[in-house]
Amino acid sequence: MGETVRYLRCPLCLGAFSREGNSLRCARGHCYDLARQGYVNLAPGRRDSFYKKEMFESRARVFEAGVFEPVAEELTRAFNQYVRSEEPVVLDAGCGEGYYLRRVAAGRKMTRIGLDLNRDAVRLAAKSTKDASFAVGDLAAIPLADGCCDAVLDIFTPANYAQFKRVLKPGGVLFKIAPRSGYLVQLRRAARGRIRSEQDDEDRVGRYARRHMRMLEQRTITYTMPVSSELAVHLAQMTPMLAEVDVRELDLSDVREITIDETLYIGTLPDENVRPDAGK
Repeated sequence: MGETVRYLRCPLCLGAFSREGNSLRCARGHCYDLARQGYVNLAPGRRDSFYKKEMFESRARVFEAGVFEPVAEELTRAFNQYVRSEEPVVLDAGCGEGYYLRRVAAGRKMTRIGLDLNRDAVRLAAKSTKDASFAVGDLAAIPLADGCCDAVLDIFTPANYAQFKRVLKPGGVLFKIAPRSGYLVQLRRAARGRIRSEQDDEDRVGRYARRHMRMLEQRTITYTMPVSSELAVHLAQMTPMLAEVDVRELDLSDVREITIDETLYIGTLPDENVRPDAGK
């Protein structure tokens, strides 16, 4: 956890923490213990029941196979272009098992903070990523100090622009990635009739992002790559798109390649555009 403690804030009173042994304690006496893996749970009693541990384990297998490596590379190029601080502080909001926080600008010295409401995901992230700090926390009330971040990563996670604005330094940059219509299209075909179209979501996410961000740039990341039958199953198990579908009932025998189709929004969050409601 190290130096990151100075950026964390108590979710109950917003007070700063001091470290006492294996615990974080604020001036009002609210205390949170560090887990054996090194993360801290700043949302005790809260559970994310939608995302299961098995989903994050499949995500880890997919990431290890390099399926999203071109996305990480493009995000790294954008990050290095727009984040100029010598030792930036970056928050991955909805970090999952920590892949992007670990991979983006991997050789660059920075303070990396991952936040997710899913304890299983944070535990996996803390075990696999040693040069970052992780916390279980609510994105609707991010437990970080005002104006402490040079950048926020928001990758396939519902955005709370007011909270992002609060924790970003003036001129800090938001990197938001959202799916396009071709994303995992082979799996959508296999699940035809069992999931709704996400075209409206794609349009809504784009409108919402442009409404709240002062857009610096918008990039399209699109490619298709071959996958094994085993990897196709892990892809089906990892995506929230199929979270309510029994993957065992899907015929994935024809899925021999997969398409990644995403939009990367890059921008700042000017005061006049930010509203307190959350969106995607």
